Amino acid sequence: MKYNYLSIPFLLIITTAFLLLFAPLVDHIFYVDHKLDETSDFEIFVVVLVHIILLGVLIYIFHRYIVKKYMEYFKLTGPYIKIIDLILALTLTGLQRNLIFKLRYLSNKHPFRSKLII
Repeated sequence: MKYNYLSIPFLLIITTAFLLLFAPLVDHIFYVDHKLDETSDFEIFVVVLVHIILLGVLIYIFHRYIVKKYMEYFKLTGPYIKIIDLILALTLTGLQRNLIFKLRYLSNKHPFRSKLII
């Protein structure tokens, strides 16, 4: 059992390297350029959906080809896989500055929100 705990730092190093490599690339693909007022809300919504789908594909690829293989090699159990996937998904999504910026913009323009917040 001690062997399992020693292998987790290696997986965290791999995960960190993956995040440092791919998170800025994805964020740069969907760069905002601060012209959200000139684009329609529908266009922004479509870009947000594509951005989220691309993040989901990256998380799936990383899970399928790195995390699962690593877990099988080191004989780690299911809860470790779920924890690593959760950390990966939250961190990769949290590192997307442009996605967060666009979601805030759309959220502030929502009709219910504008009536609730004065």
